Amino acid sequence: MSRSDTQRLHAMTSRGEVVMVPDADTHLLALAISQRGVILSNDRFVDHLRTPGIEQARLVGWTLRDRTLCLVDRSLDRLQSVLISQRAAKQERKQLGLIEGAPELDFKWFCRSEPCPRDMVALPRLERRRILCPQCGSYLERGEAWRSPVWLKILHGSVEIARFVLEDGDSIRVGRASDGATLSLAGEIELADDVLHLDPHHLELMNEGGTTWVADLNTQHGTAMRYPASKRSNVLLPPVQLEVGREVALPLAARVVMGRTPFTVQIAGRPGG
Repeated sequence: MSRSDTQRLHAMTSRGEVVMVPDADTHLLALAISQRGVILSNDRFVDHLRTPGIEQARLVGWTLRDRTLCLVDRSLDRLQSVLISQRAAKQERKQLGLIEGAPELDFKWFCRSEPCPRDMVALPRLERRRILCPQCGSYLERGEAWRSPVWLKILHGSVEIARFVLEDGDSIRVGRASDGATLSLAGEIELADDVLHLDPHHLELMNEGGTTWVADLNTQHGTAMRYPASKRSNVLLPPVQLEVGREVALPLAARVVMGRTPFTVQIAGRPGG
């Protein structure tokens, strides 16, 4: 800020018009929880989903449509994950002192430091054989080994909007329903028009021994698979419609198209390579 802006801020603070806090997210959540109130924000607060009492607060997002302010409830307990993209993983491993195939990547890691916003850590920092949190520098607690994980992402066009991991035996539904068992895209209020073309339960993804299977859940506009033209090409073949209820394996580089929408699902690799 400029000197005049700084002076203005101090003046507003002294008059009680502005509250200075170390962390705005933490402060807003604490107020909403204590008052069982509403937070009007488009922030997802993904770093604070384990805050005690967070279920007592309500999050409302906003957007402008034709000069009209629209308010939409947004879930504070959306499914989240620790996935990063395959390309970003390679770059970050190098920065964190890890090599591809490092044994540290076979396990889940947890940061137990109270002020740290992270819980599960995808890529730990390795310094002189010490395994540390890349955000706060605290020692990490090693969890169980990953069970044949599959790392997936959901795209809207070419923009990634959700990412998650399925371990062996896990499954998840994707659509616009908000029932706790579905990865709901209804919270993407800026994409509301496209979300309306999704079924409440559009497709199901399953991990069986490290292989991803996908099935259409009897949707109005169906689900299609786009296979890569070749192993060395980013070009995709025309979509192939899936039979309702039939499970089809999702190979690397292929995309699952959800009906007549720009939403697709794709395997994103895993931190181990």
